[in-house]
Amino acid sequence: MNVQALVFASIVALAGPVSTAPSQAADAAANDGLVAVQSRNLDEFYLRPKADLGGFRRIMIEPATVEFRKDWLRDMNDTRSVTRRLDPDDAKRIADAAATSMGARVADAFKARGFEIVTAPGAGVLRLSPSVADLDVYAPDVSSPGITRSYTRDAGEATLLLEARDAATGALLVRVVDRNTAREIGRINRTTSVSNDLWFDTMFRQWASNCAREIEAIQNRP
Repeated sequence: MNVQALVFASIVALAGPVSTAPSQAADAAANDGLVAVQSRNLDEFYLRPKADLGGFRRIMIEPATVEFRKDWLRDMNDTRSVTRRLDPDDAKRIADAAATSMGARVADAFKARGFEIVTAPGAGVLRLSPSVADLDVYAPDVSSPGITRSYTRDAGEATLLLEARDAATGALLVRVVDRNTAREIGRINRTTSVSNDLWFDTMFRQWASNCAREIEAIQNRP
């Protein structure tokens, strides 16, 4: 492990989490006619008052979208040697992988709860729109000359969002805002593209499961 990688790993390991102010999401939800509902596993869960979700047992899932933390690419390159800098194609590859993983985990989670996945809107269909905001991959792995290793405690973090609409009318029924960490185990670990993909996928899986569980719980309320 070279000195530059060690310094970068130390900075990453000591960096504190970045959080999104709940009031911003709450204001946006209020403007959209939603109210906050208490959730055990999600930071913020908003529901349209008097919305009856009981009849929605089919879902269609829009492709997930991903946005990096502001200046993420610039900040990454400021810490790296010229041979290890990322370019926009590297960022796109990371974003595309995250979007594919998130969409797959949403599908898995809702199918596990008995929802049927469809490809066209209609009565009784929820249109789900998953997205990632403020994606921060702590040590993105790119090929470079020589042997360079990075070590981090966690793979990264992001704000995960899900909107659920009546697919027939377009009415917004549910919004989820949840800040998550792609957490490894409680020590410094070597970071690779494989480990990054694994831990972000694990984060998406748990989050999607929580979303499906919460929406089903709303459906089952009297």
